[in-house]
Amino acid sequence: MIKLLHVIAIGALVSSAFYAYGIKYETTLEAEQLQKIRMKAQREHDAIAVLKAEWQFLNRPDRLQALADRHLDLQAFSVTQVVRASDIPNRGPKVDAIGRKLEDLGLGLPTETPKDRKASATTPGGRP
Repeated sequence: MIKLLHVIAIGALVSSAFYAYGIKYETTLEAEQLQKIRMKAQREHDAIAVLKAEWQFLNRPDRLQALADRHLDLQAFSVTQVVRASDIPNRGPKVDAIGRKLEDLGLGLPTETPKDRKASATTPGGRP
């Protein structure tokens, strides 16, 4: 009976040693994977920092102005280019292409689009 207890105790001790070794092995494996992930994150962080630095270099206003002067044929802005909305003439009524051809042939009356009919049905105040 004592030999059986010794065998059980030795078996428990050996199995606990294997269990502890398994935990140590898994911990080491997880630590290596964690280190790989940290290194990859650091490389990505460095790559992002390089891209930000390049963007700041390329996005400088003086560089962009020099490129615009060299490659674009831009002219200086003048006051005569500014107009008020009231100075823009109104568009004439739209007439469809077939109606225009019929008018030219003298076969029909001027046709208006549904939008023009709606606009002529309302008063300038917007009420019918």
